[in-house]
Amino acid sequence: MPDVKILIADAVRYHQAGHLNEAIARYRQVLVLDPENAGVHNNLGTAFCDQGMLDEAQACYHQALILGPHDAEAHNNLGTLLYQQGKLHEAVSSYRKAIVLKPDHVEAHDNLGTALASLGKPDEALACYRRALAYRPSNVAVRVHLGTLLWEQGRLEEAAAAFRRALEFHPNDTGALDHLAAVTMLQGDAAMAMDIIWRSLQIAETQNSKSVFVDIAKNSRWTRSDPKIRATLTRALVEPWARPGELAHAAIALLKATPGIADCVTRAVQAWPQYLSAKDLYGSGALCADELLCEFLNSTQNIDIGFERFLTMARRLLLDHAASVVEDTPGEDLAFYNALARQCFINEYVFFHTADEIREAQGLRDRLTKALEMSMPVPALWVIAVAAYFPLHTLSFSARLLEMPWGAPLAALVAQQVTEPGLIRQLCDTMPKWTPVEDPVSRMVQDQYEENPYPRWVRTALVQNPVTFGEYFNRKFPLAPFRRGAGPDRVEMLCAGCGTGLNAIEFAMAVKHMHVVAVDLSLLSLGHAKFRTGELGVTSVDYVQADILRLGAAAGGFDLIECSGVLHHMADAFAGWRSLLSLLKPDGFMLVGLYSEIARRGVVRARQLIAERGFGAGADDIRRCRQVLLDFNAQENLGLATTNADFFGISSCRDLLFHSHEQQMTLGRIAAFLRDNDLTFLGFEIEDRVLYAYRKRFPNDPAAVDLDNWQIFERDNPATFSSMYMLWVQKRA
Repeated sequence: MPDVKILIADAVRYHQAGHLNEAIARYRQVLVLDPENAGVHNNLGTAFCDQGMLDEAQACYHQALILGPHDAEAHNNLGTLLYQQGKLHEAVSSYRKAIVLKPDHVEAHDNLGTALASLGKPDEALACYRRALAYRPSNVAVRVHLGTLLWEQGRLEEAAAAFRRALEFHPNDTGALDHLAAVTMLQGDAAMAMDIIWRSLQIAETQNSKSVFVDIAKNSRWTRSDPKIRATLTRALVEPWARPGELAHAAIALLKATPGIADCVTRAVQAWPQYLSAKDLYGSGALCADELLCEFLNSTQNIDIGFERFLTMARRLLLDHAASVVEDTPGEDLAFYNALARQCFINEYVFFHTADEIREAQGLRDRLTKALEMSMPVPALWVIAVAAYFPLHTLSFSARLLEMPWGAPLAALVAQQVTEPGLIRQLCDTMPKWTPVEDPVSRMVQDQYEENPYPRWVRTALVQNPVTFGEYFNRKFPLAPFRRGAGPDRVEMLCAGCGTGLNAIEFAMAVKHMHVVAVDLSLLSLGHAKFRTGELGVTSVDYVQADILRLGAAAGGFDLIECSGVLHHMADAFAGWRSLLSLLKPDGFMLVGLYSEIARRGVVRARQLIAERGFGAGADDIRRCRQVLLDFNAQENLGLATTNADFFGISSCRDLLFHSHEQQMTLGRIAAFLRDNDLTFLGFEIEDRVLYAYRKRFPNDPAAVDLDNWQIFERDNPATFSSMYMLWVQKRA
């Protein structure tokens, strides 16, 4: 007969090593021999819980408590399970039972605090954390939880003190370092925050430490180049650690702080609109060797006027150089020019060009096409230069480019401009269609996005640690008063107006057991979305073409609906919103993005100028219009119209300034709609620095859910919602 003690020791060893299947098998062997061993039932429950088998875990904990009703550990473990299931009140009850049985149970006090915080009871939660620390002052996890809750309340000095105290006990705790870095950034010390997060990244590169690095970097404006930050930022763009567009400002600031590149940008800006020679623009700089510059251009759209001037001149020099060569030059480093061509494709050739320049580009395109037709070798520089002015897939015989033995960078350029567009078109041909598109406004919007899919993006971060539906909202809105719960076992989400799929994909990765139905008017946008989804290996998103005004019963009911940047393009935005609410289940959540009337005053003024001067919405008119608006901006500040990231691409600029139909909203109108439709406002999707500024201004609203206060805040800070009002609501049961 096997020795029970040996089996238990083996099970515990396997459990601690993370070998859960082996641990479960050993625990079960023990229970065959000793079925009334309460401790083993408890351990088996924890193993099941660690494996995500929550129903089995709950049965084990209940059996452990039947056999040992005074086991504080089992009550605590059951509470943790109930918390994971979203049964917060039951979890609180279990934690309290554990504490009654064992008043110095530090983990139970800590867990009780977390559950109470999730129930919107921060003061009670703080008391729990402090009681836990009274029993064990060295517990780093509790100090981090205490600091996090203080941070959420806007008490940054106390939060930073809590994180520093945790680090006194455990200097290499990455959780404490990450949180301290984030709070230090909010306190305005970007340099210190970067030093702290750099230290954390050297200890362990976690998803959280990478996310904090991104938040710090995107709010930093460097005045000197730092090699370690350059290397880290390059990795953050390539891997990526976030949407590369979030790091565009940071990358540009660091590049413009790099002596050789800074000089190029300065010379280009000073000479504009006159073009410079290669010697006058580049001087003795070695741009081809700059990895950060190349990866930035490969990853996302440039969003800086000065940098655009430099890139525009560099493109002209590329064209002149290419037109003069007849064969490849051995050893020539084309990395920068290759990246420049990829950037031009990403922004859809938004850069200004003269009539002579485009004629020269067309001439080189014709030479390249003729060479391809005759199956002749072509210089790499021809391909790169033509790709910087025209998408390669539009060339006759472009498929022959795929057969040529290019090096890795040029092969990536050819894949971007020949392979991918072909695959996207194939995906468009197989797209399911749920409804016709008959509404006149819907048809105008559809036509726009068939011509210009939006937004254009290359890559986004893979989520490594998805959470449950309940955890997602408890973490996002720890202080907001709303109906909390575990959510369904399978979460059904509607992404209404998904465009090129970025939001749908990110939600599918972030929440466990999520199935997303992503709907859009534009087949070409859906093709882009489906291509990127497959590229990332995401399998839980289904794309369909439909008019969301006509979804009705075809779509079913949803636990979550996301509709960003869509309703304000309808004939009646609020009617469209009500239509979507009819598809939302009771207690379901909705994320809605609407344009702000205050933030878009500059856009309205720019549209008046566009109408007065008769610009159309075609690519050539957009290029010319942008230059006119930039010149006009020197006389009258157009604000968002020329500073928004969307100004820097053809599709995005058309969406920003040339949309076929748009209306703006005010927070007062939105608040009235929420009241009339029985919706609970949970908060905005907004940066921590803005949330901190709001809480500092309105300390009596720590949950940040008073829309009257937000109206005052926006009036005093007109750029707060420069993108959109991104508001979360819950439908009351």
